[in-house]
Amino acid sequence: MNNRVLIYMEEHYLKPIGGPAGYLYNLKNELDRRKNKDIEFIKKNDKHATVKKTVRKMPKFLYKLLLIFKRVAEISFLLSSRPKITDVNLDDYDMVHFHSTFRLFEAKDSLKNYKGKVLLTSHSPKPLFMERMEDMATPLERKIFKRKYLSLSSVDEYAFNRADYIIFPCPEAEEPYLNNWEKFSEIKEKNKDKFRYLLTGINECNVKVGKEEIRRTYKIPDDAFIISYAGRHNVTKGYDMLLKIGEKLLHEDHNIYFLIAGKEEPLKGIKNDRWIEVGWTNDPHSLIAASDVFVLPNKETYFDIVMLEVLSLGKIVVASNTGGNKYFKKINAEGIFLYNTIDEAVSLLNRVMDMPHEEKNRLEQFNKRLFNEKFTGEIFCNNYIELLNELKRD
Repeated sequence: MNNRVLIYMEEHYLKPIGGPAGYLYNLKNELDRRKNKDIEFIKKNDKHATVKKTVRKMPKFLYKLLLIFKRVAEISFLLSSRPKITDVNLDDYDMVHFHSTFRLFEAKDSLKNYKGKVLLTSHSPKPLFMERMEDMATPLERKIFKRKYLSLSSVDEYAFNRADYIIFPCPEAEEPYLNNWEKFSEIKEKNKDKFRYLLTGINECNVKVGKEEIRRTYKIPDDAFIISYAGRHNVTKGYDMLLKIGEKLLHEDHNIYFLIAGKEEPLKGIKNDRWIEVGWTNDPHSLIAASDVFVLPNKETYFDIVMLEVLSLGKIVVASNTGGNKYFKKINAEGIFLYNTIDEAVSLLNRVMDMPHEEKNRLEQFNKRLFNEKFTGEIFCNNYIELLNELKRD
């Protein structure tokens, strides 16, 4: 490569979760395996680690108040006239790749005289200013600070216009931006030559606990049909739709169980012995692997990492026909079924339940093969380096 690239995220933030931290965790693992020295991350010690641990032990209401204060402080800083200068010397790098519109804006004054190329991958399942207001802020916070939150649209707009290249996983991942933000069509038309596409990749997921043990642990009969979900319990992730799907299926069939991973808030699960809320877990993959089918019910989606995790585990997926999920329809992924309505989702899940074992096994193998052919960490890293080389020549 022979050019220095800075990925603008602190190393200590990387972890195997969703969003940019998980996306870059997978990329960094592969870069480290190759001993790549051209692509760097921000190296800083997490000086606030002890403070964070103390904060997490606070009473819940105090912790929530602190989060509100933190969000409002961030908004106030972004919208203030204070200089937006980074303490990283960007001139040491030929390219800087930002993974949040807000982070790019925080460095905007440092970018004024920067001669290298600025890359942006946005990651959020809708414009970030909307996600912060609709999915993260409390109702009271939205009411009091609505004008401030809406003003953050100028931050997203600046970031997309300032970037030299805008990188999405696939064109379908742009859908939530086009659907939710009128300005994005104008931004895309103005910057259409900047858009590039890079499919996400991940490290293969490992199962720690076998199917039989999972069934024993959660008292699920051996012949029961298990539907799994892992993720945030909010409207954007489609958890409200999952609840409606669950209500229909639990009423129709007494041998269906739902195995749900993720913190049970802001939305709560169904009060039914066959709707099992595991809560936050560091081993969602064993739960998914123990199930017969995974539901991905996003209302809006960018390109969900959990989809790739499920493929790597060789599981069938029933997913909403939206955003990045539509990419899998385009490539005729046989083991991924897309739906538009709750009734369609219920019908598809019943279809999977009624499948002969041989057909189900064929689709599971198809998904595993699809992962190995398109979405491994190695393929992701190869494509990323190839894209950087292409942009260098551009």
